[in-house]
Amino acid sequence: MGFAERLRADLAAADLPGRVGFAAWDLAEREPVLLGAERVVPAASTIKVLVMITALRAVQAGRIGLDDPLDLPAERVGGAGLLRQLRSIERISLRDLITLMIVISDNAATNAVIDAVGFDAIRDCAADLGCTGTRVERRLMHHHEPGRNETTALDQARVLDRLAGGAALPPDLTEHALGVLAEQQVRDRLPARLPAGATCWNKTGELLGLRHDVGLIGADRPRAVIAVLVDELTDERSLSDYRGGPACDAIAALGRSAFDALS
Repeated sequence: MGFAERLRADLAAADLPGRVGFAAWDLAEREPVLLGAERVVPAASTIKVLVMITALRAVQAGRIGLDDPLDLPAERVGGAGLLRQLRSIERISLRDLITLMIVISDNAATNAVIDAVGFDAIRDCAADLGCTGTRVERRLMHHHEPGRNETTALDQARVLDRLAGGAALPPDLTEHALGVLAEQQVRDRLPARLPAGATCWNKTGELLGLRHDVGLIGADRPRAVIAVLVDELTDERSLSDYRGGPACDAIAALGRSAFDALS
């Protein structure tokens, strides 16, 4: 039984809360397992992977250096992260901003990177990576700004597939991006039930009533891509907090199913 057949059976048997968008495949076999994969939903912090790749493409093109200091926005937005509490820090390198943006999902760091690369570059990068339903049109926590930040499970899987396969960035910057993703500190979803020796290169996203996680799974190298986007949650935990809840447990179970299907 191949990866797709095993994972499809586990997905059919899963107790999934809310509305689920799901896309996964073995990077070698390439047979997709899809459920609501092209349904457009709020992206939350999953867009930060695309923003990171866009910034690293600017590094590749010589428009900016990884160690170039960037000005932080005057408005330090809330939500995840630490920079809003570190008011004495006014400039920080792109390298460190990317780390903060991915590893602890810092929204102020993300907005600094968005300001550095621009929305047009992010749009062009999304199109080049095969995205059809992804829009990044406003900065994080700037709800007063026009535009949408939205995505699909299939788009998220496409972005990570291209990253893992070396189609998004040159080898040195691919390794840099994967290294940052591997340091992700929010571990309550895709990585939560993986066995010792497994590795997950992932990025979470959450809003009230919404839990996402998108990532690559393997051991010493990525072997599968999986994107699970869950919205329309109605349980009390998901509506009152940004961590935990039944969707996190369901995503964790699907992460383990994907890893087990690789064997």
